[in-house]
Amino acid sequence: MNINYEQLLEETKSKVLGLSELTPENQWVQDSVKDGCTIHTKLNPQNELKINRIEAQVDVDPEAFISLVTNMTKKKEYDSNFEEGRVIEQLDQNTTIYYARGKPPVFIVDARDFCVITRVYKLGDGHYLAITKSIEHPQAPLVKGIQRAEMIFAGWIVKKLPNGKTNIIMIGHMNPKGDIPKAIVNQGAKFQVEGLNKALNYLNKKKQ
Repeated sequence: MNINYEQLLEETKSKVLGLSELTPENQWVQDSVKDGCTIHTKLNPQNELKINRIEAQVDVDPEAFISLVTNMTKKKEYDSNFEEGRVIEQLDQNTTIYYARGKPPVFIVDARDFCVITRVYKLGDGHYLAITKSIEHPQAPLVKGIQRAEMIFAGWIVKKLPNGKTNIIMIGHMNPKGDIPKAIVNQGAKFQVEGLNKALNYLNKKKQ
């Protein structure tokens, strides 16, 4: 199984950065404001699933935040909906292949798992970009009773602002696969906001 990871990462990086701006060309529609986060969405006509953009300004150290949210082995510590995260392969200091599995949202729905590649870029002082995309890997075979979901692309853009706060932009486009209705899948932004706030609360408690 030959995968050109560099090409895959470069394409994902360009996609995330291209969608990060609220320009007319990107056709973002403001959905709501929840827990201090502004949510914009747009529909992908190819799969009729929403792409989400979430932005917030928060009091958090950019490096500590990006280190936490990109490390799947730590997620279970702050997110009760998460079951397992482990490193499959460390490609370099900034690039990791993870296996991740969540708990089923309700008992009649299969749990979801992922195999993803994640890379963190330092763009400047207090300025980071992280991208994630699903891949296949021989050390992450399908598991009976668990639905393999697809992270089509995802990214975090985290930057320290002159006012001392940190601006966080999260772009996410995920297909859980299986038989979950698209109307339910397209409510995913609110769960992403909850996940963001869980990470922030975890970091704030560690700081105290």
